[in-house]
Amino acid sequence: MTGKRARRLRATVKRPQRPAKFNRAKRIAVFATPVVLVAALVTGYFSFFGDKPAEPVLLSAVTPPKVVRSAKTLDDLLRIPADRLGDVDIAEMNLLCATGLPGAEKLDIDHALATLDNWAKRVKFETDRHLYRVTDPRYADHYRHSEAYLRAEMLVQALCEDLGVKYDLASRHKFSFKDSRVAFIHGMIPMPGQTQAEVPGGTCASMPVMYVAIGRRLGYPLKLVTTKGHVFVRWDGKDHFNPAWRERFNVEGTNGFSSYPDEYYKTWPFKLADKEVKANRYLVSLTPAEEFAEFLAARGHCGSDHGQPAFAASCYENACGYDPTRPSYRAWFTDATIASGYRPHIPALASLLARRRQPGVFDPESIVANQQAAARREWLRSHPEGAMGAGLPNGIPSGAPPTLVGQWQAQPPPPYGPRPPQPGAPQSGVPNPYQPYQPPVPGQPPR
Repeated sequence: MTGKRARRLRATVKRPQRPAKFNRAKRIAVFATPVVLVAALVTGYFSFFGDKPAEPVLLSAVTPPKVVRSAKTLDDLLRIPADRLGDVDIAEMNLLCATGLPGAEKLDIDHALATLDNWAKRVKFETDRHLYRVTDPRYADHYRHSEAYLRAEMLVQALCEDLGVKYDLASRHKFSFKDSRVAFIHGMIPMPGQTQAEVPGGTCASMPVMYVAIGRRLGYPLKLVTTKGHVFVRWDGKDHFNPAWRERFNVEGTNGFSSYPDEYYKTWPFKLADKEVKANRYLVSLTPAEEFAEFLAARGHCGSDHGQPAFAASCYENACGYDPTRPSYRAWFTDATIASGYRPHIPALASLLARRRQPGVFDPESIVANQQAAARREWLRSHPEGAMGAGLPNGIPSGAPPTLVGQWQAQPPPPYGPRPPQPGAPQSGVPNPYQPYQPPVPGQPPR
């Protein structure tokens, strides 16, 4: 078909339109925009409501170092030189000092240390996912714009809120060392076949040790510190290789998390004069040997409360050997030795005991009233020269036998009254009652 008729026919037929070229950049934008919007909404939701990730990371994904045991028994630990105790896990030292005591019948040290390793993984996970708060304007002021402060608070928060570490409220007003779980950390760790709800909890004699044990697994520069009737934790990182951790502040973790200056502990739980603080070496960060001495003294307290003065005297003698500068250890040793007839192995302690047995100086009826004052006077007389009045050596005496832990034997109750205040439950009149951990920011949604 040709001519005009063919042209008119072709004009009436609608030709199919060619598809327009689709720009690749526009195609990517069309498909990517919804994905970006959904991701932004999800991120904003979890940022506002609790900061939780959609899928929790498995604990196996974070690996704090596993602690290797240094000793199998307390005798083995006593054979380790004092200057090498820094290589021993503080939790291991604490648990070994609890072995054989009432309340430690089910103690499994290997299980307990493995539990602490797992708890350290959980603390690390919780801490790492909240590190942004150091610079987040919503939280930075609370954490003092300090990574170290955030890590310390998250350590306490994760253990108390997530892992069930708690204060033993039953011991608050009737504290006694008769049950070793009050003074040592196994009171917070479920043994095989137990649940977290079945353990009694800790006190200020044990909870700070727990925090230090977990914190050191994460590399934190944590120390134990004592004041009269109380133990607390100090972040002591002045010379730490990590600049963000070069801080020094105290950590109070028996009632949630708080941080008080040193001066606070001169008024709570007891009012102290500066001379008393200096004489008893309060508010000083303990060395590993001094930490061990603290645990040995707690072992002695358990023996003393069970009417075992000979056993207690042996434990106090060991404490004096590892920390010869602390008058309270010598006072407790003297009490227990006079009550039991124990024969000391350290010559300096034997000499001290002989002098205190002189008529008119110390007798069983006046020991309780005079022991702290005498120890304080003795320390102050000799302090300008830096020597202790008892003449104790600076460290473990080379001639001391390797095992001085004593034997648990039935003994009548000691004839003297209660000991001076020792680390344990704070006294009544505490400003804030003990309660479970609370979120740090008022009005913040639960984690």
